[in-house]
Amino acid sequence: MESMLSVEGHITDGPGPHILKVSRTATYGSVFVDFIRPVVQANVAIREFETGLMIFLNEVRQGVYETPAGFSATTGNSYSLSITTREGFEYTSFPSKATKAPSLDSLTYHTITIPSNDRLNPRSGIELVAHFSDPSDERNYYFWNIKNAVSTFETYPEFFKPPRSLPTNPYQPKDCCKYCNLPGFSASRGLYLDDDINFNGLRTSQIAGYIEDDGYRLTFRYRFNFEQMAISEETYRYLRLVNQQMTLTGSVFDPPPANIRGNMISITNPDETVLGHLFAAGVSRKKVSLRGSELNLLQFQQPFNDDCRELINAVESTDWFED
Repeated sequence: MESMLSVEGHITDGPGPHILKVSRTATYGSVFVDFIRPVVQANVAIREFETGLMIFLNEVRQGVYETPAGFSATTGNSYSLSITTREGFEYTSFPSKATKAPSLDSLTYHTITIPSNDRLNPRSGIELVAHFSDPSDERNYYFWNIKNAVSTFETYPEFFKPPRSLPTNPYQPKDCCKYCNLPGFSASRGLYLDDDINFNGLRTSQIAGYIEDDGYRLTFRYRFNFEQMAISEETYRYLRLVNQQMTLTGSVFDPPPANIRGNMISITNPDETVLGHLFAAGVSRKKVSLRGSELNLLQFQQPFNDDCRELINAVESTDWFED
């Protein structure tokens, strides 16, 4: 089985930069042949159909391409993606139109508990609810997304003891650091989508996200940008299929896993299967900052008695007290 090009990402009318990831899927034979690997040094561009404008993306990390910071989509206009690999293979996407997103009036949250096998330590988290007014003159499709999540941890370096210390051994405090950020620390499982068939033209409140606690994630501070996107019917159908694959439970009633075809095609070889779906969308955003002390979470909170930089990918925080 040949590896397949895979594209992940979207653009919006919100501020950039907008990020696209280009990779090749793993291949399988009688033994494992290859890993998922980034597609590097490709020529990646977005075309705006109405103006003919070409926006060229820069490769900021291996296989990760970024639009110029000042670029954003224009609602009402259509966009497609063009990729030329360093081997000379060409790919494109079908056009996707950016539709203006209804304004997100407010975002609320409440704590929920999920039953688990451990009655003394049930799973819990916060459910997000988006409040907005749906337009009455058209069919609308929504995609809600948590972006740029950062979790701030509070640790206790003053209570540090070396590994294998006895309980009677004295503490060996460290002079740094108590607060650290973990950028990109998102806990969303599955995608949150809906259409307005049941609330067309009404003011509505829709479940739009869930963040699960793990004993650390929401203990002190959790910040993120929340996005309400207006997407096309084609994008809605694609993301709904992706979500079905992401939320398989492993039961006999699950649909069989399959490659989901998006709107990407190969120009070089029309018979080649290409994975991914580039879409444009209008977006309404809100910045959210949650404090652990304000949440009624049930996870057992395990204190981390060490310099917080010992946490994987943690960066010392100097702005934990700011909104």
